[in-house]
Amino acid sequence: MDYNKIEDAVFKKAMEVFKEGAPKFFNLDINISRPAETEIKNIDIKTNAMDYLFYTDSGDYLHFEFQTTKKNEDISRFLYYDSSLYYKSKRNIRTLVVYSSDIKEAPTYLDCGSIQYKVEAFYMKNLDGDSKLNTIRYKVDNNIELTEQDIITLSFIPLMSSIKSKSEITLESIEIANEIKSYTDKNKCLTLLYALFDKFGDELSKKRFKEVVGMTEVGKMIYNEGKEEGLEKGKAELLIKLLMKKFKILPDEYKEKIRNLSGDVIEHIGTEIFDMESLEDLKKYL
Repeated sequence: MDYNKIEDAVFKKAMEVFKEGAPKFFNLDINISRPAETEIKNIDIKTNAMDYLFYTDSGDYLHFEFQTTKKNEDISRFLYYDSSLYYKSKRNIRTLVVYSSDIKEAPTYLDCGSIQYKVEAFYMKNLDGDSKLNTIRYKVDNNIELTEQDIITLSFIPLMSSIKSKSEITLESIEIANEIKSYTDKNKCLTLLYALFDKFGDELSKKRFKEVVGMTEVGKMIYNEGKEEGLEKGKAELLIKLLMKKFKILPDEYKEKIRNLSGDVIEHIGTEIFDMESLEDLKKYL
Protein backbone atom coordinates (compact mmCIF):
# COMPACT_ATOMS: atom_id res chain seq x y z
CA MET A 1 0.00 0.00 0.00
CA ASP A 2 1.28 3.49 -0.87
CA TYR A 3 1.75 5.26 2.48
CA ASN A 4 2.05 8.66 0.81
CA LYS A 5 -1.51 8.30 -0.47
CA ILE A 6 -2.65 7.02 2.93
CA GLU A 7 -1.09 10.04 4.64
CA ASP A 8 -2.84 12.48 2.31
CA ALA A 9 -6.17 10.87 3.13
CA VAL A 10 -5.36 10.66 6.85
CA PHE A 11 -4.58 14.38 7.12
CA LYS A 12 -7.78 15.32 5.30
CA LYS A 13 -9.90 13.05 7.49
CA ALA A 14 -8.09 14.22 10.64
CA MET A 15 -9.21 17.76 9.93
CA GLU A 16 -12.82 16.57 9.82
CA VAL A 17 -12.43 14.69 13.12
CA PHE A 18 -10.73 17.69 14.71
CA LYS A 19 -13.54 19.96 13.52
CA GLU A 20 -16.16 17.90 15.36
CA GLY A 21 -14.65 18.07 18.84
CA ALA A 22 -12.12 20.91 19.00
CA PRO A 23 -14.36 23.86 20.02
CA LYS A 24 -15.66 22.06 23.10
CA PHE A 25 -12.26 20.60 24.04
CA PHE A 26 -10.60 24.03 23.94
CA ASN A 27 -13.56 25.77 25.61
CA LEU A 28 -14.28 27.96 22.60
CA ASP A 29 -17.70 29.55 22.37
CA ILE A 30 -17.75 29.16 18.62
CA ASN A 31 -19.21 26.82 16.00
CA ILE A 32 -17.13 25.47 13.11
CA SER A 33 -18.94 25.04 9.81
CA ARG A 34 -16.29 23.44 7.57
CA PRO A 35 -12.53 23.17 6.95
CA ALA A 36 -10.76 25.89 4.99
CA GLU A 37 -7.71 25.76 2.74
CA THR A 38 -4.58 25.88 4.94
CA GLU A 39 -1.94 26.56 2.29
CA ILE A 40 -0.81 30.15 1.82
CA LYS A 41 0.23 30.83 -1.76
CA ASN A 42 3.36 32.82 -2.66
CA ILE A 43 4.68 33.00 0.89
CA ASP A 44 8.48 33.02 1.11
CA ILE A 45 9.10 31.27 4.43
CA LYS A 46 10.13 27.74 5.32
CA THR A 47 6.67 26.58 6.38
CA ASN A 48 3.84 27.80 4.20
CA ALA A 49 0.85 25.90 5.54
CA MET A 50 -1.22 26.43 8.66
CA ASP A 51 -1.86 23.44 10.92
CA TYR A 52 -5.68 23.71 10.97
CA LEU A 53 -8.00 26.33 9.54
CA PHE A 54 -11.80 26.38 9.64
CA TYR A 55 -14.73 28.56 8.69
CA THR A 56 -17.04 29.42 11.58
CA ASP A 57 -20.81 29.82 11.45
CA SER A 58 -20.31 33.60 11.56
CA GLY A 59 -18.25 33.45 8.35
CA ASP A 60 -14.93 34.15 10.07
CA TYR A 61 -11.82 31.95 10.36
CA LEU A 62 -10.67 29.84 13.31
CA HIS A 63 -6.93 29.12 13.03
CA PHE A 64 -5.09 26.46 15.11
CA GLU A 65 -1.34 26.01 15.45
CA PHE A 66 0.37 23.21 17.43
CA GLN A 67 3.76 24.10 18.90
CA THR A 68 6.65 22.53 20.80
CA THR A 69 8.62 25.80 20.76
CA LYS A 70 7.85 29.30 22.02
CA LYS A 71 10.01 31.51 19.84
CA ASN A 72 9.02 35.04 18.87
CA GLU A 73 9.63 34.09 15.25
CA ASP A 74 6.78 31.57 15.54
CA ILE A 75 4.37 34.38 16.41
CA SER A 76 5.80 36.39 13.51
CA ARG A 77 5.07 33.47 11.21
CA PHE A 78 1.48 33.23 12.44
CA LEU A 79 1.11 36.96 11.84
CA TYR A 80 2.33 36.41 8.27
CA TYR A 81 -0.25 33.65 7.80
CA ASP A 82 -3.12 35.66 9.24
CA SER A 83 -2.30 38.94 7.51
CA SER A 84 -1.94 37.16 4.16
CA LEU A 85 -5.21 35.37 4.75
CA TYR A 86 -7.00 38.56 5.73
CA TYR A 87 -5.62 40.43 2.70
CA LYS A 88 -7.03 37.72 0.46
CA SER A 89 -10.39 37.06 2.15
CA LYS A 90 -11.20 40.13 4.30
CA ARG A 91 -12.49 37.73 6.99
CA ASN A 92 -11.77 38.11 10.72
CA ILE A 93 -9.35 35.52 12.09
CA ARG A 94 -9.14 34.04 15.60
CA THR A 95 -5.86 32.18 16.23
CA LEU A 96 -5.32 29.62 19.00
CA VAL A 97 -1.82 28.24 19.59
CA VAL A 98 -1.78 24.85 21.36
CA TYR A 99 1.48 24.19 23.23
CA SER A 100 2.69 20.71 24.18
CA SER A 101 3.35 19.82 27.83
CA ASP A 102 6.98 21.01 27.62
CA ILE A 103 5.84 24.63 27.33
CA LYS A 104 4.66 26.44 30.47
CA GLU A 105 4.42 29.97 29.12
CA ALA A 106 4.78 31.55 25.70
CA PRO A 107 4.48 35.00 24.07
CA THR A 108 1.02 35.79 22.74
CA TYR A 109 1.49 39.40 21.66
CA LEU A 110 3.59 41.07 19.00
CA ASP A 111 3.98 44.85 18.72
CA CYS A 112 5.04 45.83 15.22
CA GLY A 113 4.44 49.55 15.58
CA SER A 114 1.33 50.30 13.55
CA ILE A 115 0.37 46.61 13.79
CA GLN A 116 -0.45 44.89 17.09
CA TYR A 117 -1.00 41.14 16.81
CA LYS A 118 -2.39 38.85 19.50
CA VAL A 119 -3.04 35.10 19.65
CA GLU A 120 -4.61 32.90 22.32
CA ALA A 121 -2.53 30.20 24.03
CA PHE A 122 -3.72 26.79 25.26
CA TYR A 123 -1.24 24.87 27.44
CA MET A 124 -1.50 21.08 27.39
CA LYS A 125 0.68 20.95 30.53
CA ASN A 126 -2.45 21.85 32.52
CA LEU A 127 -4.12 18.55 31.54
CA ASP A 128 -3.33 15.25 33.30
CA GLY A 129 -2.68 12.81 30.47
CA ASP A 130 -2.21 9.78 32.77
CA SER A 131 -5.59 10.26 34.45
CA LYS A 132 -7.39 10.80 31.16
CA LEU A 133 -5.68 7.79 29.59
CA ASN A 134 -6.79 5.57 32.49
CA THR A 135 -10.39 6.79 32.17
CA ILE A 136 -10.52 6.03 28.46
CA ARG A 137 -8.69 2.72 28.94
CA TYR A 138 -11.42 1.68 31.41
CA LYS A 139 -14.13 2.56 28.90
CA VAL A 140 -12.42 0.68 26.08
CA ASP A 141 -11.70 -2.40 28.24
CA ASN A 142 -15.34 -2.52 29.37
CA ASN A 143 -16.78 -1.78 25.93
CA ILE A 144 -18.38 1.48 27.11
CA GLU A 145 -19.31 3.75 24.21
CA LEU A 146 -16.89 6.65 23.75
CA THR A 147 -18.15 10.20 23.42
CA GLU A 148 -16.86 12.64 20.81
CA GLN A 149 -14.84 14.31 23.57
CA ASP A 150 -13.32 10.95 24.60
CA ILE A 151 -12.14 10.46 21.03
CA ILE A 152 -10.48 13.84 20.74
CA THR A 153 -9.07 13.57 24.30
CA LEU A 154 -7.40 10.23 23.51
CA SER A 155 -5.90 11.76 20.40
CA PHE A 156 -4.47 14.70 22.40
CA ILE A 157 -3.09 12.68 25.34
CA PRO A 158 0.47 12.50 23.89
CA LEU A 159 0.61 16.30 24.18
CA MET A 160 -0.53 16.41 27.84
CA SER A 161 1.42 16.21 31.10
CA SER A 162 2.49 12.69 32.09
CA ILE A 163 4.95 10.94 34.41
CA LYS A 164 5.84 8.79 31.40
CA SER A 165 8.00 9.77 28.47
CA LYS A 166 6.31 11.23 25.42
CA SER A 167 7.11 8.06 23.46
CA GLU A 168 5.62 5.79 26.15
CA ILE A 169 2.32 7.63 26.47
CA THR A 170 2.06 8.03 22.70
CA LEU A 171 2.50 4.28 22.17
CA GLU A 172 -0.07 3.53 24.90
CA SER A 173 -2.54 5.88 23.23
CA ILE A 174 -2.02 4.10 19.90
CA GLU A 175 -2.54 0.67 21.48
CA ILE A 176 -5.74 1.76 23.26
CA ALA A 177 -7.07 3.35 20.07
CA ASN A 178 -6.40 0.10 18.23
CA GLU A 179 -8.46 -1.83 20.81
CA ILE A 180 -11.60 0.30 20.35
CA LYS A 181 -14.44 -1.96 19.24
CA SER A 182 -16.28 0.65 17.20
CA TYR A 183 -14.76 0.72 13.71
CA THR A 184 -15.75 4.36 13.22
CA ASP A 185 -14.36 5.54 16.58
CA LYS A 186 -11.12 3.60 16.05
CA ASN A 187 -10.71 5.21 12.65
CA LYS A 188 -11.26 8.71 14.09
CA CYS A 189 -8.74 8.21 16.91
CA LEU A 190 -6.03 6.73 14.73
CA THR A 191 -6.34 9.35 12.01
CA LEU A 192 -6.15 12.27 14.45
CA LEU A 193 -3.33 10.64 16.43
CA TYR A 194 -1.30 10.20 13.27
CA ALA A 195 -1.87 13.75 12.04
CA LEU A 196 -0.90 15.26 15.39
CA PHE A 197 2.24 13.33 16.17
CA ASP A 198 3.41 13.61 12.58
CA LYS A 199 4.31 17.07 13.89
CA PHE A 200 5.17 16.13 17.53
CA GLY A 201 6.16 12.47 17.54
CA ASP A 202 9.58 10.85 17.41
CA GLU A 203 10.62 8.25 14.83
CA LEU A 204 9.77 5.31 17.13
CA SER A 205 6.20 6.57 17.58
CA LYS A 206 5.73 7.12 13.85
CA LYS A 207 7.13 3.68 13.02
CA ARG A 208 4.87 2.01 15.60
CA PHE A 209 1.82 3.82 14.30
CA LYS A 210 2.46 2.67 10.75
CA GLU A 211 2.79 -0.89 12.04
CA VAL A 212 -0.58 -0.58 13.81
CA VAL A 213 -2.26 0.90 10.75
CA GLY A 214 -0.75 -1.82 8.59
CA MET A 215 -1.94 -4.59 10.92
CA THR A 216 -5.53 -3.40 10.92
CA GLU A 217 -8.01 -2.52 8.20
CA VAL A 218 -7.94 1.14 9.23
CA GLY A 219 -5.27 2.07 6.74
CA LYS A 220 -7.18 0.42 3.92
CA MET A 221 -10.41 2.11 4.91
CA ILE A 222 -8.78 5.55 5.11
CA TYR A 223 -7.17 5.01 1.72
CA ASN A 224 -10.45 3.94 0.13
CA GLU A 225 -12.25 6.92 1.66
CA GLY A 226 -9.54 9.15 0.26
CA LYS A 227 -10.03 7.71 -3.22
CA GLU A 228 -13.79 8.21 -3.02
CA GLU A 229 -13.35 11.81 -1.88
CA GLY A 230 -10.94 12.28 -4.78
CA LEU A 231 -13.66 11.21 -7.20
CA GLU A 232 -16.08 13.72 -5.66
CA LYS A 233 -13.47 16.46 -5.98
CA GLY A 234 -12.98 15.57 -9.64
CA LYS A 235 -16.71 15.94 -10.30
CA ALA A 236 -16.75 19.36 -8.64
CA GLU A 237 -13.79 20.64 -10.67
CA LEU A 238 -15.36 19.42 -13.91
CA LEU A 239 -18.64 21.19 -13.08
CA ILE A 240 -16.74 24.41 -12.31
CA LYS A 241 -15.05 24.24 -15.74
CA LEU A 242 -18.40 23.68 -17.48
CA LEU A 243 -20.00 26.61 -15.66
CA MET A 244 -17.09 28.90 -16.50
CA LYS A 245 -17.32 27.88 -20.13
CA LYS A 246 -21.04 28.62 -20.18
CA PHE A 247 -21.08 31.89 -18.21
CA LYS A 248 -17.47 33.03 -18.92
CA ILE A 249 -16.99 33.90 -15.25
CA LEU A 250 -17.71 32.17 -11.93
CA PRO A 251 -17.21 33.96 -8.56
CA ASP A 252 -14.69 32.34 -6.19
CA GLU A 253 -17.48 32.11 -3.60
CA TYR A 254 -19.49 29.90 -5.96
CA LYS A 255 -16.47 27.69 -6.70
CA GLU A 256 -15.89 27.19 -2.99
CA LYS A 257 -19.51 26.21 -2.38
CA ILE A 258 -19.54 23.79 -5.33
CA ARG A 259 -16.45 22.04 -3.95
CA ASN A 260 -18.38 21.37 -0.73
CA LEU A 261 -21.51 19.97 -2.42
CA SER A 262 -22.37 16.27 -2.35
CA GLY A 263 -21.81 14.18 -5.45
CA ASP A 264 -25.57 13.83 -6.04
CA VAL A 265 -26.11 17.61 -6.07
CA ILE A 266 -23.15 18.11 -8.39
CA GLU A 267 -24.54 15.55 -10.83
CA HIS A 268 -27.98 17.19 -10.67
CA ILE A 269 -26.53 20.61 -11.50
CA GLY A 270 -24.67 18.99 -14.37
CA THR A 271 -27.91 17.73 -15.89
CA GLU A 272 -29.58 21.14 -15.46
CA ILE A 273 -26.71 23.30 -16.70
CA PHE A 274 -27.97 23.50 -20.29
CA ASP A 275 -31.28 25.01 -19.11
CA MET A 276 -29.61 27.68 -16.97
CA GLU A 277 -29.74 31.18 -18.41
CA SER A 278 -27.71 33.02 -15.76
CA LEU A 279 -25.77 32.51 -12.52
CA GLU A 280 -28.99 33.36 -10.68
CA ASP A 281 -30.29 29.94 -11.76
CA LEU A 282 -27.33 28.35 -9.98
CA LYS A 283 -27.95 30.03 -6.63
CA LYS A 284 -30.77 27.70 -5.55
CA TYR A 285 -28.35 24.76 -5.50
CA LEU A 286 -25.76 26.58 -3.37
